[in-house]
Amino acid sequence: MGLLTLRDRGAKISCVQTTAHRLTVLVFCIVLILLGSSCGSIRIQRSFAPKPYDWLTYGGTPSRTNESFSTIMPPLKPMWEYDALGGISGSPLVRDSVIIVGTLRGELHAINIVTGDRMGYAVMESAVLGTPVWDGRYAYVPCALGTETLLCMSLREGTRKWTGKYGPIETSPLLVGEFLYVVTLDGVLECVKKEDGLEFWKYEFAEKEKRKPVRSSPATDGEVIVFGTDGGDVFAVERLSGKLRWKYQATSSVFATPVLSHGVCVVGAIDGMLYALDIRTGELRWRYETGSRIFGPAAATQTQIFIGTADGKVTALSLESGKKLWSFSCRSVVSCAPLVAGDVLYVGSQDRYLYALRVATGEKIWQYEAPGRIKVPPVIWGDVMILSYEDRYISALKTAQQ
Repeated sequence: MGLLTLRDRGAKISCVQTTAHRLTVLVFCIVLILLGSSCGSIRIQRSFAPKPYDWLTYGGTPSRTNESFSTIMPPLKPMWEYDALGGISGSPLVRDSVIIVGTLRGELHAINIVTGDRMGYAVMESAVLGTPVWDGRYAYVPCALGTETLLCMSLREGTRKWTGKYGPIETSPLLVGEFLYVVTLDGVLECVKKEDGLEFWKYEFAEKEKRKPVRSSPATDGEVIVFGTDGGDVFAVERLSGKLRWKYQATSSVFATPVLSHGVCVVGAIDGMLYALDIRTGELRWRYETGSRIFGPAAATQTQIFIGTADGKVTALSLESGKKLWSFSCRSVVSCAPLVAGDVLYVGSQDRYLYALRVATGEKIWQYEAPGRIKVPPVIWGDVMILSYEDRYISALKTAQQ
């Protein structure tokens, strides 16, 4: 009854997930099976009222820009802390004061954003490494191993609408209209009907023996699905047909999720190279050498790109030209995406600090010492920030009264 979130993507993890990582996932899954599949449920028997600032998918939107729909100004102070009792590698999702998050123990937790109280939890078959996606009623949850690697769960009835076996999934699903898109560790892009979980089409970029694993979650501009591979390939596949639109070869493995903004696909490789590709053709517009490994995705506005690297730097670049605008140095690895919230850029680091920087200049305007290392990007819902740290804790922060 547990889910394992093992994609650490920190400085001390090598460019591919280690054998120890995989063994840990397997051990957790065996323990969960031995413990049985009983206990726990989520039954929130009310309608979820939508808000413009709901955060229902990894990166906030299908284009994964990591730009908040609401702003919150520092200084912030903690409201509550929640112990999920297991590792967290995916972002929290929020709608109508309800937080849902997957854990290393293979549980999907529902938390009250006002009080921090648990509203219920549901048990999966194996580890949830990616962020689920939520359409307001149903949560679509990816799992790392087992016979149920993708499932649809009703948060109102506490039941599973459908389950499907699509191979090991260490990425975050993408929901567009009536279809789910998910890439598997085996190197397959699956298009699944969200109504019943049945395959609509799939794209295999090579024969099974030649395919490289995929840890880069898919992103879309509405026309193509883009993702990277351990082999350094970046693929753009037509969303409705499953046909390859273009392919670009990076110089090393691509773990980071692409970010799509204003006709540009920005994606980082493990060797520290950041690429900006034309979303229609795959043509290189510019590239920027950061000088350190890139584990997490960028954040994007209409004019700027923000990227964190393993040497602790956060760099702002022009989206149009790739020109460096400013940089800021944290004291340890930045392995998750920054978050843009109006004029403020929030950056979580493994030095245990959450930094608030001015978007325009990179000037530090505030910092918060968290109780543990930050490896998951923060999320803002209304006037509340949800911050995950030390692989198992979640806290809520609000603007301090002046």
